[in-house]
Amino acid sequence: MGKKIMTCPFDELEQKVVASGYEKLPALLNEDNLDNLFIGPNNLLQRDRIEEVNVYSKPIYSFVDLNRLEGQEKSTKDPIQILVGDSPGSDTVPISNHLLCFLRLGKGLTSHQNIVHGGAIATIMDEFLVKVALPFTTNNFAVTASLDIKYVKPLKFENEERLLNVVLECFVIGRKEGRKFDVSGYLKSIEGNYRYCKGELLVVVPRDCQ
Repeated sequence: MGKKIMTCPFDELEQKVVASGYEKLPALLNEDNLDNLFIGPNNLLQRDRIEEVNVYSKPIYSFVDLNRLEGQEKSTKDPIQILVGDSPGSDTVPISNHLLCFLRLGKGLTSHQNIVHGGAIATIMDEFLVKVALPFTTNNFAVTASLDIKYVKPLKFENEERLLNVVLECFVIGRKEGRKFDVSGYLKSIEGNYRYCKGELLVVVPRDCQ
C-alpha cells in the first residue's frame, strides 16, 4: 500500500476561493518592518504561535457602490457570508469587500487550560479587520479607532493537539464622512459551523493622510 499523502486542511478551501476570483494578499500589514513589528515573525508569526497565515480578498462592490452606502444606518443583521459558514440570505446588507484569512494557531497563544488568550485573538482581529478596508483608502493607510469583540466560544486545544485551524472572515459594511469604515468579522471553525468570536471595528483614515 502506498504512503498516504497528508494535505493541508485549508487546501480545498483555498482552491475554492482562488477559483471564485479571490486574490492572495501579504500576510501582514507592514511587510517592510518584519523585524520590529509586534505581530511579525519575532513575536506572533512563528512556531507554536501563529505558524501559517494565508489571506485572500475580493472586492464585491466598486468604490462607487460603497459611496451609495454612506450615511445609511447600520443593519442589525449579519452581512453576507461567503464560502465559509452561513449561506447568503435575501435580507442581508450589501458588503463592499470580503476577506478570508486561514490561520494555523499554536499552543504558544494559550493562557490557561489550553485556551487561546483573548488578547491574542484581539490582536489578530485588529490586524486583519483593518486590512479589508485598505483598498478603499486613498493611500492604502488607515488606523483603528475602536474595536469591539464579543467572545462566543473558547478557542481551546485538546491535550494532544499542537495546532488549531481557524478561518477569519471580515467585510466592510458601510462608510461615513468619507474616511470612516465600519468593518465586521468572525473567527470561525474551519468547517464554519460555529464561531469563536465576533469583531466590529471602526477604521479611520487620518485627515492628514487623505
